[in-house]
Amino acid sequence: MAQTPAKKAQDHGAYIDFETTSATAAGDVVEFGTVPLIATEAIAANVQGAVCAEGVFDVPKNSDVFAAGDAVYWNSSATDLGSNTGSADNATGNLMGVCVAAANATVTHVRTKLTASKRTTTIGGAVTATDIVGEDASLNITGLAGAANTVGGTATVTAGAGGTGTSNGGATSMVGGAAGAVGGVGGALSILSGAGDATNGTAGAINIDSGAGATKGAITIATNAASLTFGAMPRIPVAAVAAAGANLATAGACSEGFNLISASDNTKGVALPSCVDGAQCMIVNMVTDKTLKIYPPLGKQVNLAGANNAITVAANSVGIYVSEGTNAWYGLHAATDVA
Repeated sequence: MAQTPAKKAQDHGAYIDFETTSATAAGDVVEFGTVPLIATEAIAANVQGAVCAEGVFDVPKNSDVFAAGDAVYWNSSATDLGSNTGSADNATGNLMGVCVAAANATVTHVRTKLTASKRTTTIGGAVTATDIVGEDASLNITGLAGAANTVGGTATVTAGAGGTGTSNGGATSMVGGAAGAVGGVGGALSILSGAGDATNGTAGAINIDSGAGATKGAITIATNAASLTFGAMPRIPVAAVAAAGANLATAGACSEGFNLISASDNTKGVALPSCVDGAQCMIVNMVTDKTLKIYPPLGKQVNLAGANNAITVAANSVGIYVSEGTNAWYGLHAATDVA
């Protein structure tokens, strides 16, 4: 079917018929929905008149500073430098146009080319911006809600990738608002997963990890905090390791966390992981009647036994080891019933 042709309603669209609810003086800014326009002649209340949607006007402003090319907004509830209601500013209100001549803080008007652009909360496609700044008490970024039985849209914040060669990737920061100058409290930073259905749903997981790479990135938590509080007991990784070999080079490899050791036979052993200040390694000899040798990392020592030398722990024993700096591990042992 052919399209129904549009009919020309006005000559160029520079002027739009508009009926105001109150008397409007020539030069007043009127808002056509969310689009600020300018009356070029007096219009009586509830009488249709023409308002201008194009052109360059000197618009009353507050103390904001404008450079040529800056966006100009109209805030109908603000006060201009002449103490009158309604003011152009550089951030708040409805988008009015673009500044075409610089205006400093004391200049009473800003020369503005009207754009007749509607501000909307829905923007299709990708958006490129220098900054995104909130205009009210909250600034929300929310993924698309899913329709019936469909998954909701994801929300991702990703810093820029590094350039070619050895360039570093950009950092991503999430920072609460700073407190006021006197006695204020900084804004809290909350990271919450999505809520599950109240009856039988499961809340979403929260994953914090470093990116992949030949060398793993570090994760640091609470070095500047007064305390670190957990709402639930944190879990540590658990590994099953078989004792092996008769020296450091052939011993089974332990990792940070909880290590359950099998195959002890009075000669076989395991090696502690690399020395990192504050690292912890727990070792349980699961064999009921055989001792276990525990070696330090290459060139290091455990419990002052000397570089590369093993200590021997009893059958059915558990040891808790803590790394001191990069040179040694220190451990405490206790008998336990692991049969």
